[in-house]
Amino acid sequence: MAAPIKYTAVGLFLAIIADLSGLVHLDDEFEGSRTLTLEHSFTLDGNAVFSKRGTVVIRSLKGNKAHFTPASDFTREDINLLKKTSSQKGLYQLRVPVKEGSQQYVSTFIPACALYESSLNDQLTINFDQSGEVLGLSIVTTPGICVGLNVPVSNFSDWKTTVEVMQTVSGPVPDTQTYIDKMNRDKVEKEKGGQSDNRSFFGKYWMYIVPVVILMMIATSQDPNAGGGR
Repeated sequence: MAAPIKYTAVGLFLAIIADLSGLVHLDDEFEGSRTLTLEHSFTLDGNAVFSKRGTVVIRSLKGNKAHFTPASDFTREDINLLKKTSSQKGLYQLRVPVKEGSQQYVSTFIPACALYESSLNDQLTINFDQSGEVLGLSIVTTPGICVGLNVPVSNFSDWKTTVEVMQTVSGPVPDTQTYIDKMNRDKVEKEKGGQSDNRSFFGKYWMYIVPVVILMMIATSQDPNAGGGR
């Protein structure tokens, strides 16, 4: 009876490990998931009135997984408003909150004619910091220039939007304090080494000169008759 009990315990242990592995995989897959409300405005004369364009669901910041879901279809009224804004050289503006539920926004804009002539074909890029707050928002269209095209109404049946997310990675922080301390040490050492010695020649080398002078004085003071008597 001991063998079956041992086998059951091992099997249970392996099952627990498998479940934990699945949870870890799930956490990695959905790391950084969040939903942001995307608002837009067809702006004339500097008066921006924002309305909900849709939502951006971010599955993973590391995996750049994001999906745009429009709030509603692009109606005939929307088409007319976009065409009017485009013909009057107005702007198309976008904004998203810095984080879910915040009243602070990050915004961007393009000429309305660029969105009109692209037939709602645009790409959004949302930049996040390491804490998950939005740092920037940008939009580009295909094509990205205005040439005065008259686009058929049938081209505006739906949004053709792709979303890319990017997370800013902080670089190494410079060790400024160590650099300042090194500069201060170099300065002190330079000042010590650069102090000039203003003493005279005798003041610098008296300890060598004085013994020589004394020896010469002793030599010249000897009895001059001592040599003749020999």
